[in-house]
Amino acid sequence: MSFNSKQNQSSSESQMKDAFANNPVRDNPAANLVAGLDLNQKKATERKQSVSITMLPSMKQDLVKLAKKNGYNGLSSFAVDVFQALLDQEK
Repeated sequence: MSFNSKQNQSSSESQMKDAFANNPVRDNPAANLVAGLDLNQKKATERKQSVSITMLPSMKQDLVKLAKKNGYNGLSSFAVDVFQALLDQEK
């Protein structure tokens, strides 16, 4: 979905309302999304592709701590496993 970038246009406002009303993350709190994750479940690896995400510094610090608590050296491999577990949970 693309949003009309012009502010104060009714079509843009309508598109934004529709997008945020049908947000699956908002409908399923984070606790529900991660409740049954099995981080020990690893599959065959494939070549990885670099991506960039933006988050608050405090969130990054907390996620790095959580990653280390779960035996990971850094955030990247932990994030990959969490995202994969989320995808597997939806299958």
